[in-house]
Amino acid sequence: GKLAVGATLRASAPYQKSRRKRSIGTRKEGRIVIIEKEDIRIKRMSRKAGTLIIFLVDASGSMALNRMNAAKGAAIHLLSEAYKSRDKICLIPFHGVRAEVTVPPTKSMTLTKNRL
Repeated sequence: GKLAVGATLRASAPYQKSRRKRSIGTRKEGRIVIIEKEDIRIKRMSRKAGTLIIFLVDASGSMALNRMNAAKGAAIHLLSEAYKSRDKICLIPFHGVRAEVTVPPTKSMTLTKNRL
């Protein structure tokens, strides 16, 4: 983790007066702020939860195959990056008023390739 400067300074603040008195005659004498090991605070980085990306593809008409291939390519590309972004994809083609979940929410490239 990275040093949490603000939190470190806040942790050391109550002790500055006594530390300055103790520092007289040492190499720390004259310092404005004296930070000691127990004051150090480290940032805890939160992880991104990930995003569910849903592809709704119009599977009707003469361009349906082109749209499905474009969605497949986009889904595979997103999944190749998902190991670091924690994203999931879902693919739902529709035709008129009917829709079918072809690829349920997943991070698996294998499942996606097998279902498409």
